Amino acid sequence: MTNNSEIKNVINVFTDGIKYYIKHFTSLFKYMSFPVFGQILGIIIVFTFTFIYMLMLPALSAKYLFFQNILNSLAVCLLIILPGLIIMLKAFWEYLIAYGAINSITANMVKSGNIYDISAHKKLITNNTPQFILLWLIISILIVLAIIPIFWIPALVLFVYFSLVFQVFTFDEKPNAINAFKTSFNMIKGHFAATFVLILLTALVSYTIIPKLFCILISLAGLDKFFLGALKLSESTILIPSAKLTALEMYKLIESSVVSSVITMLLLPMRSITWTLWYKKLITGYKREQRKITKSGTKQLDPQILDRAMEDYE
Repeated sequence: MTNNSEIKNVINVFTDGIKYYIKHFTSLFKYMSFPVFGQILGIIIVFTFTFIYMLMLPALSAKYLFFQNILNSLAVCLLIILPGLIIMLKAFWEYLIAYGAINSITANMVKSGNIYDISAHKKLITNNTPQFILLWLIISILIVLAIIPIFWIPALVLFVYFSLVFQVFTFDEKPNAINAFKTSFNMIKGHFAATFVLILLTALVSYTIIPKLFCILISLAGLDKFFLGALKLSESTILIPSAKLTALEMYKLIESSVVSSVITMLLLPMRSITWTLWYKKLITGYKREQRKITKSGTKQLDPQILDRAMEDYE
């Protein structure tokens, strides 16, 4: 059960996370631009080049024997989309690094009031790349298992207990993926309900309210008519007969998915700042408990033991 003091702490952490994000929005947005828009750019390049190549392939096959071989055609296709893949994978890796780097940025930001030397914060994570990859691998396995209905409730519980793994990994003197999960679990014990409330608040704002607000604003701007007009499609044109899906409905579906994904990714700093602040709230009490455990588990040395040993020796 959460007491009034802990509820107050949760609310303070949540509001402070938003305040810090807004205050340093320009720097954080600049930092997240390539990790987010780089992925989109890479996907656009891959699909565009693939589409153009597939349109040209029949003519190329008719003119050159080289393209009549399926392996040759695939090799050329891979070569064409390689630049887009490199951009996309590079941006994706930078986005994964941001999960750790922003924690370090937050700690420095709270202490100094500024954001600077971002490359040093990123290096803090990249210096431990093998363990960081292992951390993401474990998380990926847990996410896959969470898709299975029977694991929904256990996955939800574990998600709460492991909500601080990136903060633990970032601030650990010797980052270790397994220890990050263990420490996060132990830190959340006794603060499960409060952490769950913080998750709900953070998810509600960053995954639902803000993305939905942007979708509404874009819809009010009339971009749907602009793009459908550019594609020379009527709003009532049925694109998928079996589902009776019109061009307008298809556009809104794609628009909502893309906009929501982009905004959610751009809001990663807000979420990371919030969880770093929560980590800072819990770490002092956790270390105090660990010292108590260590102290109680260590037997006191008998001050006369050396004297008796010398007597036996003599």
